[in-house]
Amino acid sequence: MITRKAEKALRDLAGQFKAVAIIGPRQSEKTTLSRFVFPGKPYVSLENPDTRRFAYEDPRGFLAQRPGY
Repeated sequence: MITRKAEKALRDLAGQFKAVAIIGPRQSEKTTLSRFVFPGKPYVSLENPDTRRFAYEDPRGFLAQRPGY
């Protein structure tokens, strides 16, 4: 992966906050960056409408199905 200026900023922010949002246009490698910087962290995509709806309507149930959260 190409080293990005955002990588250092993301690591710094993650050391200061419990949650960090990575925002940007579609196809700008946000997922690639986050998975590269945090390889040991669990990952789930909310792109699927059913998954997104479940997370929105029952957040506790959603998180209970995912170890490590």
